[in-house]
Amino acid sequence: MLDIGTRIRILLSLLLISQLAAAVSAGDVVEVWDHYNVTIRTDSETARIIEELTIKNVIDKPVVPGYGYISLSRDQGPTYLGLSLPFNKEEPKALKVRDVSARLDDGSLITDVLVTEEEDGTTVRYGFWTPIMPGQSRTIIIEYTSDDIVDKGLLFDRISYTVQPSSIPIENARIQADLGGDRHISYSSVPPASVGDRVTWERSGLKNEAWQLDFEYSALPLPHSPVHWADMSLGLLFGIIGLWSYRQWKVR
Repeated sequence: MLDIGTRIRILLSLLLISQLAAAVSAGDVVEVWDHYNVTIRTDSETARIIEELTIKNVIDKPVVPGYGYISLSRDQGPTYLGLSLPFNKEEPKALKVRDVSARLDDGSLITDVLVTEEEDGTTVRYGFWTPIMPGQSRTIIIEYTSDDIVDKGLLFDRISYTVQPSSIPIENARIQADLGGDRHISYSSVPPASVGDRVTWERSGLKNEAWQLDFEYSALPLPHSPVHWADMSLGLLFGIIGLWSYRQWKVR
């Protein structure tokens, strides 16, 4: 049997959800992700990902967010020494995660967390049942560890992260990479907004679009390139081998 306090909270949540449903049926935007910030901290093959998601109530009634979902996957194709092999299609695979935790900005823990893994993706579901007053914001902090987000190479490592489409408009999105002091970004699919101890990429007005960021990094202090240094290195290596083979053939 549920205690009286729990019953009252459930009834209040149902009342607020019914008001929210009325607003949604009228076509109004009820809540937005004011900030969708992702920090990727990596050491060697393991990465700790911290997602700080600030949700804002933009209507004149209290809102109970309810369940939220984070979808995680990685495009995986054949590789050799960290180099993607050409002419092979990449397919989405589940991003394996562990040590998943969730909390609110006031430090209170979110215990209603469920992780499900399928072949083509992993979903983290969390329950946020605290009302947000009109015009107010709350931040949910999701943390998890992944052992397969980093594609290790001989000299260059790669990471790909996607902010998936959301039914709640994303006003401002930010991805930060904390690589430690001895590694440098050598390539990224989007130019960084700032470079320092943490490298930062930013997007605004995502709405229900996906944003995929791919970046490559190395201990070598190479300049930022519009193409993967690993691929250029492979091309250079093949060129040297081809030139050497040709000269050997000419000598004969």
